[in-house]
Amino acid sequence: MINFLKWFSLIFLIMTLWLIVNVISTNQGWFVNHIAPQGNNVEFSKAIKKSISEKSKGNAVMLMVEKGNVITKYAISKGKPVDEHTVFGVASVGKWVAAVGIMKLVEQGKLDLDKPVSNYLTRWKLPPSSFNNDNVTIRRLLSHTAGITDGLGHNGFESADKVQPLVEHLTLAKDADEDVNGKVAVGIEPGSEFKYSGGSYNLLQLIVEEVTASSFEGYMSKAIFKPLDMKNTTYKHDQATQLAEYFDESGDIRTYPYYTSLAATGLYTTASDLLKFIAIYFPEHIQKPHTTKILTQQSLKEMRSPQASSMGINIWGLGAMLFSSNNNDDYIIGHGGQSPALNATARINPANGNAFILLETGNRSLAADSATMWTLWETGNPDIYMLKNMIPIMLKRVLIGCVLILIGSLLLILKTRRKSAK
Repeated sequence: MINFLKWFSLIFLIMTLWLIVNVISTNQGWFVNHIAPQGNNVEFSKAIKKSISEKSKGNAVMLMVEKGNVITKYAISKGKPVDEHTVFGVASVGKWVAAVGIMKLVEQGKLDLDKPVSNYLTRWKLPPSSFNNDNVTIRRLLSHTAGITDGLGHNGFESADKVQPLVEHLTLAKDADEDVNGKVAVGIEPGSEFKYSGGSYNLLQLIVEEVTASSFEGYMSKAIFKPLDMKNTTYKHDQATQLAEYFDESGDIRTYPYYTSLAATGLYTTASDLLKFIAIYFPEHIQKPHTTKILTQQSLKEMRSPQASSMGINIWGLGAMLFSSNNNDDYIIGHGGQSPALNATARINPANGNAFILLETGNRSLAADSATMWTLWETGNPDIYMLKNMIPIMLKRVLIGCVLILIGSLLLILKTRRKSAK
């Protein structure tokens, strides 16, 4: 009995150590291939441009930023030429931009992050649920922890005259993705878990309109776009003077949709305008003297404080995604957008002002995949997407290792007993 306990304890210790080694190596990206040596801007620029060129099926514009300054521009198109001033649909990247507009209202005292959203609603109410709807707050809507289970995703509408009114859309979205209910309602205990929700941002859009007594578009233009000189940023793509062609994955031209869900997915902008936006997160010592202070440093810091996690990993702040540690007690932050052959990303390291922006059509994930490579190169750490793909592989490796450890120990015991029997 004593020998069995010793054997079991030893095997358990070895298996635990094997698990710890695998968790650490996965989290630190020890065995992940880097496309360029860390810190070598020239090699990374060369490698990422090659990757985009080989994989692009439509058009793309990339900006790479070091200490607040653009060090690499790259544009490619199978159709009309594009550049950093070309307007692209950026889908859910607009959530991050909308969140800054909402935090502006918080600073002005017009919204409270932790009061029930029902305090601000007159035109529409959350439908009754099995949970306390008063626990749905601005903070939780921004961080996808409000328990809203709409499943949205928006396909948009083919023309402006078919766009569904916002209040009607909140009740049941006609442009919802297939196999989702499209209803903005509380289906999970608010604050209990992360559940991505486009409908949460539709509700935030309504709240902005309620407290400002203006359209969401009008408020965002006045509070964010004009102060930051984002001249080519709009929610009306048909008014854009330099709109990128929208290629699908077969290389055919699509038409950009019209959206009810402006805050969630309806933003159209350029790489150069997005750079003006993310510049608000630059460290103060590298900001230009004329940089407009949209939010206080305290609010910007709060936006990237962890609000939601998955599998024990911090993944979301207030409207900003937390992609990975930046090795400086902070995160690489930003947002991505995809809908359906359009992909966009903007990421920044707030510690040093390094950033990466890629807008493209024709691929479902080229921007996200490229930003994943940039994050790994910038920090040495895999981002949340890479970790998500690596965890099943890690668990399989741990399981196989534990089985081999067990079999090896049993064979060793059997061999030892045979020797003793001779």
